[in-house]
Amino acid sequence: MKTKYKILSLIFALVLVTPVLGLAAVDLDDPAHHEKLAASYEEKALTQDALILEHEQMKTDFAKSVATSPKGGLPPSVKAMEKHCDAIIKDASNLKAELLDFAKWHRMRAAELAGR
Repeated sequence: MKTKYKILSLIFALVLVTPVLGLAAVDLDDPAHHEKLAASYEEKALTQDALILEHEQMKTDFAKSVATSPKGGLPPSVKAMEKHCDAIIKDASNLKAELLDFAKWHRMRAAELAGR
């Protein structure tokens, strides 16, 4: 039983110390570091664009593949797919906006540090 607690204590200590050790190697006053982060956030925003397009296309393709009722209205499966895709599109759009805001802030910080 004591060994179990010792192992858990060791793991807990490593979890607490590891992030601190990683921060020591990063120069937060380096404009190049902020430029790199901005580029990374912009790249991640592009992946959100791909996800948005994928689900817009999925929603359209699925609606075309399902037989419609002569009485009109969308079948439940189409409504469910639209709900699924719309939620993903909304979340991906929000995340894209946040990522672009992060990139903008890091570019601004890099410019400040470079004296521009």
